Amino acid sequence: MSNHKNFPRETAFKGMTAAVMVLVGLHMSPAQAANIMVTNVLLDKVVLGQNYVKFDVSWDASWRASWTETSITPNITITNWDAAWIFVKYRVAGSTSSWSHATLSTNNSDHVAPAGSTINVGLSTNTGGTNFGAGVFLYRSTVGNGSWTNTGVKLRWRYADDGVANVAHVDVSVHAIEMVYVPQGSFYAGDGTTLNTNGQFENGQFTNAFLVTNDNYIIYLGGGTNGNMGNRNRVGMYALEDDFNNTTTVLLPAAFPKGYNAFYCMKYETSQGQYADFLNQLAYAQATNRYPSYSDKRYTISGSYPNYSASAHTRACNYLCWADGAAYADWAGLRPMTELEYEKACRGPLSPVAEEYAWGTTTITQQTGYVGTDGSGTEAALPAGADCNYNSNATNGPVRCGLFATTNAGRVLAGSTYWGIMEMSGNVRELTVTVGNSTGRKFAGAHGNGRLDSNGNADAPLWPDTTATGTGNRGGNWLENALFLRTSDRRYAGRVISDRSAYIGWRAVRSAP
Repeated sequence: MSNHKNFPRETAFKGMTAAVMVLVGLHMSPAQAANIMVTNVLLDKVVLGQNYVKFDVSWDASWRASWTETSITPNITITNWDAAWIFVKYRVAGSTSSWSHATLSTNNSDHVAPAGSTINVGLSTNTGGTNFGAGVFLYRSTVGNGSWTNTGVKLRWRYADDGVANVAHVDVSVHAIEMVYVPQGSFYAGDGTTLNTNGQFENGQFTNAFLVTNDNYIIYLGGGTNGNMGNRNRVGMYALEDDFNNTTTVLLPAAFPKGYNAFYCMKYETSQGQYADFLNQLAYAQATNRYPSYSDKRYTISGSYPNYSASAHTRACNYLCWADGAAYADWAGLRPMTELEYEKACRGPLSPVAEEYAWGTTTITQQTGYVGTDGSGTEAALPAGADCNYNSNATNGPVRCGLFATTNAGRVLAGSTYWGIMEMSGNVRELTVTVGNSTGRKFAGAHGNGRLDSNGNADAPLWPDTTATGTGNRGGNWLENALFLRTSDRRYAGRVISDRSAYIGWRAVRSAP
């Protein structure tokens, strides 16, 4: 192919194949479960050096909602939606090298959103220091819910910027991960509990929750002074790992993502199918370093490069470590979540409930079994009112992402956060960036750029490195008792775990464009 003009619009370029990689991205609103699907990928001519990557994307139980939150004084109007984070990988046809991240146009208007949908470009920074389109968010333009199909989505790929020759034959792979929009606004960190204290955030040393009212300001941590963010003097924390307490004060920099600003959060923990697809698009050395080779605790990824697969592809991926999760986030153009964003993603703008779980109450119903074939992707939980996988009763490992979100289930029965994010309590631990040491506090929210180093490690600036220093985990897991599953529990908020664990998974976020 030597001249793009020889090929009409709506026709794939000669010699180019559209190798569709559909991540078994999962979707579940608090109402029901659904798959997100990418189909009919082809390349569509634009101008020399640029192509449209054209495809269809659909999922069930999509939503955009707007409501007045009357439990807050003054009342506030909130708008929230689910979205697909869509990014493109490519490689020269016949190549044995890894897939590369496609450079998309930075202008929203350069992409084509079907009627009723909106596209917002997410920017990342390349090694040269300039911004590029790492992916897009696609979501409903108006209030609505139900099955949603978008036919003829077009993303403008600036292939010349990626060094791809006009005559090259390429394979193209389109990925979609379902996300949930968490809008800008104040929220409480800490729940005011006076029982089972494990380092919960507080205002000074007065038990009351700390109100976060801005993202771009310095917060004083510790010191015991009213207006500072305290941590119950570290009582109940593993190894007392926070470096601040009632008498020692440190600064949380303005650049640290505190949760006030709007962000998108993965609706589910990374599934085993998603992680296997990630491995298959890396170079050999990268995939070898990022592959957890286990066969127990319900982990089902097996195979060899480049043909990894998961027999339970919708099950939450365990046996991950910080380096694995950070690499996945960097590769996808996302970023790690901070522990303050974790609390905002659970609680929303509501006043805290002492001892609450991610679904906003102090009640919890343990899963004890299944209806249907476990691992099929359609299995349901027993008993019918189960909302959490914890205490290792009948599971002995993670369960399907969104398992508890059955038809007509509300927030509590679905085990959903205020915004509609699943399994933030139980299943596998959420790895987060901690405020409890200087390495974590350096994190400034840089997004991944789709590229890893030669060893398969994330290389985004100021992220905690492979030692996992600066990280911790929140939300508990399938083995632990209910105390550690509470939204504000910080027992392990600063615990550094650099090795792979059967109890740890991954969930990424991205600052809203």
